[in-house]
Amino acid sequence: MCNNCDYTIHGRQHHFGWDNSFAPAERVAPGSTIEFQCLDSSGGQLQAGSTVADVAKLDFATVNPVTGPIFVEGAEPGDALKVTIEMFKPSGFGWTANIPGFGLLADDFKEPALNIWKYDAASLEPALFGKNARVPLKPFAGTIGNALAEKGHHSV
Repeated sequence: MCNNCDYTIHGRQHHFGWDNSFAPAERVAPGSTIEFQCLDSSGGQLQAGSTVADVAKLDFATVNPVTGPIFVEGAEPGDALKVTIEMFKPSGFGWTANIPGFGLLADDFKEPALNIWKYDAASLEPALFGKNARVPLKPFAGTIGNALAEKGHHSV
């Protein structure tokens, strides 16, 4: 929770793709501080307790959500906006999956697979993989961008 934020945008305030006709979750002044509570790339379909059976049930219409949108007062189409990420707080779990029919190696790996990564969100110590291996963590914010000036839906 952000104590000094001007706004909080919740994970339920999301959309799929860029479209300048989407109503903004907030209208903000330049320089505002905003906390974003984002969903993961599965749109919340995969959780810390998920199993490989959940991979086969993924609804691709609701993957890769983008939290927002935010309307920045004074911003015009084509403007580049500077965003500073002051703090990044990961959830304490993540996932890696082989999704049948999806990705570069879809023809080579036809069976679903899922690894749930559990880690200490405060320390970001390497996550346990299997019984003995540890993998360094490199969390990232996902997709950040501006809606295009052209009307219509655009993929993220």
